[in-house]
Amino acid sequence: MPWRTIIATVGIVTATYLLLVVALAVTRIITWVAIAGFFAVVLAPWVSRVQARVRGRRTLATSLVVIVTLAGLVGLTLLFVMPVRTQMVNIITDLPGAVHDAAQGRGPIGNLVHRLHIESYVQDNEEALSRAATRLSQSPFQAAQTVLEVVFGFLTITLLTFLFLSQSPAIGRATLNAIPPQRRPSAQRIAAGAVKAVSGYVAGNLLISLIAGTAAFVFLVAFGVPSPVVLAIWVAFADLIPLVGATIGAAACVIASYLHSPTVGLLALVFFVVYQWVENSVLYQWIMARRVNVNPVGILLSVLLAVELFGFVGALLAVPVSGAVQSIVIGVRQEHRGENPVLS
Repeated sequence: MPWRTIIATVGIVTATYLLLVVALAVTRIITWVAIAGFFAVVLAPWVSRVQARVRGRRTLATSLVVIVTLAGLVGLTLLFVMPVRTQMVNIITDLPGAVHDAAQGRGPIGNLVHRLHIESYVQDNEEALSRAATRLSQSPFQAAQTVLEVVFGFLTITLLTFLFLSQSPAIGRATLNAIPPQRRPSAQRIAAGAVKAVSGYVAGNLLISLIAGTAAFVFLVAFGVPSPVVLAIWVAFADLIPLVGATIGAAACVIASYLHSPTVGLLALVFFVVYQWVENSVLYQWIMARRVNVNPVGILLSVLLAVELFGFVGALLAVPVSGAVQSIVIGVRQEHRGENPVLS
């Protein structure tokens, strides 16, 4: 084998390895850019509508849309986080005593331990559980570090989203200039189809999540389950996650209902099973049928791959990104069949 071939092969392998190392090292940055791009695609139609009302001032329209979106997200977050924070502080403060009470079969945790017949485990591990509870309640530095990382990521994503939205016309022109003139109309049609798939999925999924949260809130209030607002917001948020999100949201409500009353817990289980059937068989088909049509196997594979690469955020973005990719592939195939290919 010639030395040139060997050297070229080694060089390609080395370059590929270095690219993978760099990609893994900047996974967080790639994730932030992906989230910002996703938000930019979703908010772009609203920016265009506001821009038409503010006499074409793109920066002002972008600022208004981003501020309103941030206000809504922060409001929902506070509405969910503040009650949970208060309860978590109380739980962490009282956790060593709660572990001791659980070992003795007292308190709400003790009742649950007794009902599930795990008293012996708690009693045998009471000392270890108490030490873990004490460590959990004495880690303010790690909590502050986590908060700072979340705040930094949030600000970075916000800034990237604003820049993507405000500079989208320039980015679009630069992208079109890189495409041969005879292919530009086809590329614009395909890009519009991909954007429509993403925005359509997000709008439909948000509507379904709103219905799920409302239904859960009505049930929880009707049967007097504590913290119905927090649980309903959790159900709505979890419902955004493909495949397993609805089950995760329902599980929290069923557990809370069971702790409130075993009878209510059984009713909650029946209610959410029936609701999930209605959502999957009626609501999802009616709302999402004309928005995104991705094969279930494709959804599963895309979710697994996205979770492996980007974690929880990947689970949220997997389906709309799959829909956009599918739309692009179909569009390119149609252009080729029409003897007007996008790429030559």
